[in-house]
Amino acid sequence: MTRTRFFALCLIALTIPTGVLAVEEKAVRLPDHASHMQTGTPYYIEFRVAQIGTYGHSYVAYGRLNAHGQPADFKYADLHPVGNYALMAIGHLLPVPANTKWDPEVLALPVSSSYRRKLTQTQYKKLQAAIGRLQSEQRYWNAVTNNCNHYVGELARSVGLRTPGNFQVSYAFIPALRDMNESQKTSDQTPSASPAP
Repeated sequence: MTRTRFFALCLIALTIPTGVLAVEEKAVRLPDHASHMQTGTPYYIEFRVAQIGTYGHSYVAYGRLNAHGQPADFKYADLHPVGNYALMAIGHLLPVPANTKWDPEVLALPVSSSYRRKLTQTQYKKLQAAIGRLQSEQRYWNAVTNNCNHYVGELARSVGLRTPGNFQVSYAFIPALRDMNESQKTSDQTPSASPAP
């Protein structure tokens, strides 16, 4: 075997594994949606304030995320008084019947504020369990003791979020929920200072 032919075979031998490795790397490289799912947060919850009246109305949207981390589907949950505005007015003094069945007319109202959080599968299951429990319980609505903020707060706590006081209008409640949990997230990611000697 000539020296030239020997070097040519060595060069070919060296390039074959490299080519094979490149093909294998492409074969195992995950598409964007799969790598997104590997992050462990394929679901979301979004807390919203519907713009209506003096108070606003708090509710949640929830579901799966798509490959780009955006909602792939939308489900909704809220608590609202049954009946008309007269019954709602009475609900400022006395408990009145409430409904947890979603009212699609809420979606016609502008959203004045929102706060979205990604959820793990475990958190999403806890959210679904909380919604199921709250929908099966006999509910009442009262402007002071059991309003839409109380309901949304229970759902937020079911996925491990901290909640502000319920006794505020929805226009303030959802931004306060966002600020409380985002500031917590920021402080959790900030390295702690070294203890003083």
